[in-house]
Amino acid sequence: MLSQSPIDFYKEGEKVGLKDSNGEVLIPAQFNQLGWSNGLNVPVNSVIGYKKEHWGLITIKNKVITSPRYYSLEAFHRNLIIASIKGKFSNELFFGVINFKGEVVVDFKYHSIKPLHDLLIVSERKRGKSYYGLLSQQGKKLLPTDFVRIDYFKDGLFVFTNEKKKNGIINKNGLIKIEASLDSIAPASDHYSLIIKAGKIGAIDSAGTILHKAQFKSIPALNQTEEFNHFQIFDANHSLLKDFYCDSIFEISSDLMVVSRNGFSEILNRDFEMVYRGQSLKQLSAFRKNVIVKNGVYRIIKYNGEQVNKSGFDTLMFDANYIYASTGDGWNIINKFGSNISSLQFDSLLANSNNLIPVKRNNYWGYIDHSGKMAIPAKFDEADLFIGNIARVNYLGSKRIINQFGEFIGEYEYDRVTIQKSNTALVTKRGRTDLINYRGKILFQTYNQLRPNPFGYSETTEEGKVGLVSPLGEIILHPEYDSISKPLSKRFAVVTQGNQVGLINSKGFWIIPLSEDIQEICHEGEGFISIKKNGQYGFVDFGQRLLIANRYEKTKPFTSDLAAVSLNDKWGFIDKKEKLVIQPTYDQVTSFKNGISLVRRDGKIGAIDHTGSVKIKIEFDSIQITTHDFLLGNKNGKLGLFNQFGDPLLQPSYTHIQPTMDGHFIVERRGLYGLIDSSGRYSIPLRYFSISEISNGRYICLKTGSEEVE
Repeated sequence: MLSQSPIDFYKEGEKVGLKDSNGEVLIPAQFNQLGWSNGLNVPVNSVIGYKKEHWGLITIKNKVITSPRYYSLEAFHRNLIIASIKGKFSNELFFGVINFKGEVVVDFKYHSIKPLHDLLIVSERKRGKSYYGLLSQQGKKLLPTDFVRIDYFKDGLFVFTNEKKKNGIINKNGLIKIEASLDSIAPASDHYSLIIKAGKIGAIDSAGTILHKAQFKSIPALNQTEEFNHFQIFDANHSLLKDFYCDSIFEISSDLMVVSRNGFSEILNRDFEMVYRGQSLKQLSAFRKNVIVKNGVYRIIKYNGEQVNKSGFDTLMFDANYIYASTGDGWNIINKFGSNISSLQFDSLLANSNNLIPVKRNNYWGYIDHSGKMAIPAKFDEADLFIGNIARVNYLGSKRIINQFGEFIGEYEYDRVTIQKSNTALVTKRGRTDLINYRGKILFQTYNQLRPNPFGYSETTEEGKVGLVSPLGEIILHPEYDSISKPLSKRFAVVTQGNQVGLINSKGFWIIPLSEDIQEICHEGEGFISIKKNGQYGFVDFGQRLLIANRYEKTKPFTSDLAAVSLNDKWGFIDKKEKLVIQPTYDQVTSFKNGISLVRRDGKIGAIDHTGSVKIKIEFDSIQITTHDFLLGNKNGKLGLFNQFGDPLLQPSYTHIQPTMDGHFIVERRGLYGLIDSSGRYSIPLRYFSISEISNGRYICLKTGSEEVE
């Protein structure tokens, strides 16, 4: 506390002195200034600062205590003064504390000193930044100068913040009550305050003693706490991998998951190691093990928590191999490890390359390899992705083709270039279309239209006639036909010409020559080709020999030696000798698979085996085929499950059944969830509020507290 004596300052010329209340001179007028460097002029403990060139201490009875060696003097306590001196090797000021006898109490090594509630907040410069510590007024170190901020909180407590923005609490006696681990501290009442750590809330009293650890969702009152949801992560054998108390858990990739608490998120990798911790973000995604967040700009955080570019990115593009990230300076190419593969900056680029990457530099396009080096110099006006070993470019205004060495192939200019996946290109010039390979060799030429086709290319004339060309340019069919169908059984195509219908294989050999006797060729299965003749359907073989007479209204392909046939609007099954194995009594059927056929009768669905015996009762409203060909039956809104052979696994008493990536099923009944294996046994009991799959073989379960086991 500062006090004022009954004195008066007087001046003679430009100099200042001091008189008592009777006008008697105490300090002659010989100083440039009397008082303190902050502008105050009150003597303290009968001592005052004087200034010549610099500052010194003098008593009000004109006894010099220190020489004028200080650059500033500020009295802040009845016994202490903050002073500064200039460094020996620089013009930087260093602050310390002296007493009113001029004795050094705090060494002159600090960048700043600020008195606050009977303590001193001091700072030092490290790595170009100010770091703060805490001292007693006697110079005892309470906190080292390792913190980015120190503030007074309340009731003799101070809050200190480290570089990671974590807060701790220390009392005025220097006792650390909580290490720097808190995200925030907030008063809740006169008697306690809330502490928040990773979204979890706790409470401390006015002395900083922990009343509730930071583990609750909320603390409405000191004697009232609200718990988080309890999530457990299990493998498919119900072995516990990890416990979490939080609001929610969700997966953003097979390698990363997000744990959310009170608007605060933690991102963990597959080993549950921390990748990111901070406030929840609106946009959150992942690339391999890298976290992508958007908060004004895009930020890429590596799997180890390190940020790729602290300033962030304006735009991101992705493909299977890289993140393409744009800043004001250009584009970067970042791999799955979060590293920029090239030291070069690019004006633009194209994603989804499976070979060399097209990049634009100095207004021209070139290509870099996957090590980030320029493989083909930037000299093109335009460039496309490599497809196989060739790519389309525009060079000096001409459409050209280059190989992976940057060499031009084919002619010097084309009107149009289309690259195909088979390392070939369709090129058009003056109305002629050529099919060329990656060496520039012409494989086929035509003035007709060429388009990709499952067998190679379809060739279409101006009159609309079609033919087929192989991927290597060989003529499969000349363009003289009306239509060529999509492949049957991936090997055959139906060809029409006028009233004639025929069947060819992928090499162009006629399996069934064109004939007016056949009205339709439908499908092929197990060597039996279904045809329509005289308005009825039957089967022939590849030699056109009649195998099954055309006596049926409709047919389906042979599978498992049986084919579905329709008679009188009902379906049954015949074998390859045309024996009616299963009578036509069904409204709809499917071809046999895994030894069963799904059948419908009177609006209900079930399944039969190859003898016609019922495998699944025909009583379901619908049957859905799931992964691994399991069958999900719906009966009056309740779900049941059957394996691929129609054997029952779960009776229709469930409200939810969901297949998982590893061949299990998440099931729900009466509001509780469990997990079953492919044999129908529970691998995770039916006791959880929810179950979700986060990656192959790992499940998040929201615990209910119930220990009942199904």
